Amino acid sequence: MSQSNSTILTESGTNELEIIEFHLIKQLPNGGTKTCYYGINVAKVREVIQVPDTTDYPNAQPHMVGVFSSRDILTPLVDLGGWLGVRTSENMEKKFVIVTDFNRMTNGFLIDSISRIHRISWNDVESPSQFLEAGEQDCVVAVVRKDGNLIMILDFEKIIADINPELSMEKYDVTVDKSVDLNQRMITKRNGKTIMVVDDSAFIRNLIQDTLTSAGYNVIACKDGGEGHDKLMELAESAKAENLPIDDLIDAIVTDVEMPRMDGMHLLKRLRDSEAYAVTPIVMFSSLMSEDNRAKAIALGANDTITKPEIGKMVTMMDKYIFS
Repeated sequence: MSQSNSTILTESGTNELEIIEFHLIKQLPNGGTKTCYYGINVAKVREVIQVPDTTDYPNAQPHMVGVFSSRDILTPLVDLGGWLGVRTSENMEKKFVIVTDFNRMTNGFLIDSISRIHRISWNDVESPSQFLEAGEQDCVVAVVRKDGNLIMILDFEKIIADINPELSMEKYDVTVDKSVDLNQRMITKRNGKTIMVVDDSAFIRNLIQDTLTSAGYNVIACKDGGEGHDKLMELAESAKAENLPIDDLIDAIVTDVEMPRMDGMHLLKRLRDSEAYAVTPIVMFSSLMSEDNRAKAIALGANDTITKPEIGKMVTMMDKYIFS
């Protein structure tokens, strides 16, 4: 699985990914069961193991089963069904654990069964807003249709932030960050600049938007790469029609990598191939920004990358590329 991790996600902006399909078996009031289908990007998964012995952790958050050692790393084990409100069997002998590795953190998630890996195009990954009005509290970032089932791609960043708030980006407050220039002159300069933020997680998207607007920037928010691309093409047409430079309308772009319809790497490739956005500052902001993926992003034309826990770098990085 590790070999796939390093190639499929950012393979020259091909707009493809691999997901692991897994299940929770919901216990129904009548004694029956119902299979619930979920998915996670292969690139976020370190391994799938049988349920390990765990040690209770004092004052643990709700739905934290305990901690265990994964390759010598102390790892929390989360009852995923409990967090999602899906009541499952308490028999641990038949369950499995998905061990994830992203945002520089290792976590374990308790599941009932593992199915298989699907290689799919991001074009076939639907936004949850197709099905419901997704808000900041929603934990589904995308939906995949396979074999007559709807596979829900979960927002694991949000789940981890909810279970361990101390590690959440929500704790960051740009207004008290002494490394960020917040004098009125600089805030006024930023007021004249607009950044597009593209991220499928409403939770993450709102955090980025709040950080940038608190520093003075204007923000246009898009929920996936497809929406971002469409809106950017509209802006390019408007600029052309009015004989304006594109940076009169948009000054920089911050985009996630994993997104429905069009992933961030493919979006980056399309923008760099267009005349309008050939030199617009573009920063990739992702939980999967390994050194290998960073190199691929830079090769595709990104100005820079940020790993998602490091939201504190966002404003100074935008300042660097917009005002330099």
